[in-house]
Amino acid sequence: MQVKSMSEKLGQLDLVFVVDNTGSMGPYIEVTKRKILEIIRTIKKEELCHRLRVGLVAYRDHPPEETTFVTKKYELTQDTSKIEQNVKEMAADGGGDGPEAVSDALDAANRMEFLLDAAKIVVLIADAPPHGVEPGDRWPDGPPSGIKWEKEVERAFEKGIVVHTVGCYPEIAGYQNAVKTFEKIASGTRGKFFPLDEAEKLVSIITGVAIEEIDKIAIQQSVLEELGASIEDIPEDGHMSEEQIATITAKVRAGGFRKRALRADAPSPASAAESFDIESEEVTEDDVKEALRQLSKKR
Repeated sequence: MQVKSMSEKLGQLDLVFVVDNTGSMGPYIEVTKRKILEIIRTIKKEELCHRLRVGLVAYRDHPPEETTFVTKKYELTQDTSKIEQNVKEMAADGGGDGPEAVSDALDAANRMEFLLDAAKIVVLIADAPPHGVEPGDRWPDGPPSGIKWEKEVERAFEKGIVVHTVGCYPEIAGYQNAVKTFEKIASGTRGKFFPLDEAEKLVSIITGVAIEEIDKIAIQQSVLEELGASIEDIPEDGHMSEEQIATITAKVRAGGFRKRALRADAPSPASAAESFDIESEEVTEDDVKEALRQLSKKR
């Protein structure tokens, strides 16, 4: 039996970069910009998806800590040259106290016009935590906008958006709770936390997570095919019995499909020894359960 990649069957990707533009990002902003451009061009060149749309959110902080802007949102578009120009125009400046407007940036990302049937990825790149998690914060209860990063993580998860966070070392490690918070932001949407300490790996990492998410969309389509159903036939809560899940999983596997997953081998988040590889794996019952959950949200 010929084993087929999920991505050969289906692939639409909505990819949003969320980037801290405050002064402390000075040592990292240029390499971040270069890597974002390289990621966009790599995904397009290698035709990892049938349709790629890219968006951008640049953010700083709230007045009076910062008076230029809180967030700048550049909507998802297939005209990636527009976003590339927006990326090139980013600059590290201002920001005031340590924590920044991360919560508002996540809100802006959640308000992007994502396509229903696209894999949805947000990549948050920063060196400082959101307001409300560090001692000595000007706004210890969260930003003056009232937006909570925890709620935005829940909102992203419900919308099927996976948030991957990238921490800029060593700056981010100077906070008590920044790394822990960024790990929670990622894990709350079933994403991953990565360090920027070896920037040359960022392209392969994000390309890898894009493959993962595109394959998840293909699993959803395969589940519908095996059920002989449409989205309207999926239970509102996405729940099916364990026996039904096992049967669907077996049928998907019998169809010769395998998912691809990004695997990291490292003793710690900031380890210089970290390595990343794409591995082919069998579809699991957990994959089918997540596919059903996502399908139920599209009803």
